[in-house]
Amino acid sequence: MKDMRRVIVVFMWIVLLAVHACRSGNGKDTGTFIPDADYVQIVLFHLAQRCESCTAVEQETRFVLEEEYREDIESGRVRFITLNFQTENGKNTARLLQASGQTLFVVKGGRAEDLTSAAFMYASTHPEYYRKALRETLDKFLE
Repeated sequence: MKDMRRVIVVFMWIVLLAVHACRSGNGKDTGTFIPDADYVQIVLFHLAQRCESCTAVEQETRFVLEEEYREDIESGRVRFITLNFQTENGKNTARLLQASGQTLFVVKGGRAEDLTSAAFMYASTHPEYYRKALRETLDKFLE
């Protein structure tokens, strides 16, 4: 009986930690997407409940921007926007970009590149692959 209690307690802790991990992040929008803007917009769509992959995508994106594109961020040439699908702003922007689910786009003017696969496949397990894909895309859009 004592072993069963331990199993139940451990199981409950695992469930609580998993729930907390999926709720990390504030679940709020951090900006507004501007169609046909003359600057680069990195747009991350997420849900209010954030999983480990989504959180990793945001953290790795911020890391690359702060370490390598600080001047572009400060000058307004690059903007990082996180949008919750469950807000009006998020829903409207998702319609414009034809986004479905958790996605990541790099957009400038009428050009858009979908980095969802690289971001969600690698950000938490092999961040260097995602960082490289993001850098290549940003450099192309900043030319």
